[in-house]
Amino acid sequence: MNAAKHTCKVVVVGTGAGGAVAGAELAGAGIDTILVEQGHYWKTEDHDDIVGAFSRLYLNGGMTVTLGNPPIPVPLGCAVGGTTIINSSTCFRPSEEKMAAWGGPSPAELEPCFAEIERRMNVHPAEEAVLGGNVRVMRRGCAELGVEIKPLSHNIKDCKGRGRCQYGCREGAKQSTDVTFVPDALAAGARLLSRHRVEKVLIRNGRAVGVSGVTTEGAFEITADVVVLALGALSTPAFLLRQGLANTSGKLGRGLTIHPAARVVAEFDGEVDGLNGLSQAGYIDQWADRGVMLEGVFMPPGLLMASLPGTGHEYKRLASAYRRLAAFGVMVTDTTTGRVMRGRLGNPFTAVYQLNQADAESMRFGMARLAEIYLAAGAKRVFTNMLPMPCLRNRDELRRFETVPIRPSHLEMMAFHPLGTCAMGASPVSSVVNHDLEAHDVGGLHVMDGSVVPASPGVNPQITIMGLAMRAAKHLSDTLH
Repeated sequence: MNAAKHTCKVVVVGTGAGGAVAGAELAGAGIDTILVEQGHYWKTEDHDDIVGAFSRLYLNGGMTVTLGNPPIPVPLGCAVGGTTIINSSTCFRPSEEKMAAWGGPSPAELEPCFAEIERRMNVHPAEEAVLGGNVRVMRRGCAELGVEIKPLSHNIKDCKGRGRCQYGCREGAKQSTDVTFVPDALAAGARLLSRHRVEKVLIRNGRAVGVSGVTTEGAFEITADVVVLALGALSTPAFLLRQGLANTSGKLGRGLTIHPAARVVAEFDGEVDGLNGLSQAGYIDQWADRGVMLEGVFMPPGLLMASLPGTGHEYKRLASAYRRLAAFGVMVTDTTTGRVMRGRLGNPFTAVYQLNQADAESMRFGMARLAEIYLAAGAKRVFTNMLPMPCLRNRDELRRFETVPIRPSHLEMMAFHPLGTCAMGASPVSSVVNHDLEAHDVGGLHVMDGSVVPASPGVNPQITIMGLAMRAAKHLSDTLH
């Protein structure tokens, strides 16, 4: 069967935070653009059940993990909208200090992009009506200890506080790229090819000239002057490694950071009703200078209970207390770095990440601060997700928790922010792409996703990725006119 053939000026592979913004910017500048996405283009009304969301919206059904001790799940989106469709809609700009350390675009260069993105996605601090019981409990404990808790900023509009941000927003309140930048790109004349899996970058005379791949209906080929890869920090480097592209530096796939996270759950006598409201509504940055950020988190019963200890009657009793549970998360700016390699046995990539002892200690510190706040708020029990002491009942146990010997393998974690595997930089010796996000080695090949961010910004990176992509796309459109 002959391959379906398409031609355009720029082909953008991926429709998440980087790809959708790049596609909208390029199409809006009058450049003939095709967006290609492996996943389906779901409507908001399709987001009708939580269990089905994992097969519809998540790569590998949500079972993507890094290899290490412990293994760490890294949930990734696989639909039009990418991971923006399943994230918690939390929005932070990177600090000026972080941007300066990266040595890339200056804060002054990126500020107009950040502002434009925030306007388009309606980013604002969460209103009181959707903060929910989870934040109210934390406020009580924080007031006792003199700790400040603040509302998180979100890309939401007319949010009803259903607590389902990670499973597709049925109301369309979350302004993920499937309801913002992708429609903008299409309105400006871009074409979207969903359920198309790109398998190869076409190269001629050392330059990218298109992509090829497969759909359920057969092969396809897109000829383009410029190729933009935006598959994400785990998929993009593995994709390039399979072809032997863009790696004269030897840095491709290396430098992986994931912003590891752990959940702390507390049981109270009174009802918390944590599922009502935004699933991630408040944050505490008092210990950000130590690389520790505390952010709210809550989950439906089956998912939350899976992370709690106990069996038999005790587990059943705890499950019956679901409405009396509160939960908050710890995120650590990792000093650990991992690596992405080509996948085996049909897997698109293999990610290896072994948490170091310093980051394990930072995680324990964050857990201890949450436990302290919960106990001050009147919690009966605090569940730490740390094996030597998975349950704390009082301050004496908390003091022991802070000094008991631990190893990284004692922690149960997740991670949501993989970055750094195609790092941007000025030198082709130490980086994969330049500051305009074009590959040092391959003309016409650009990367516009989280893989270009050279180190963790210490906050949720959605706005960082979008800002870098928008700036690079503006520069690219100028060169193409």
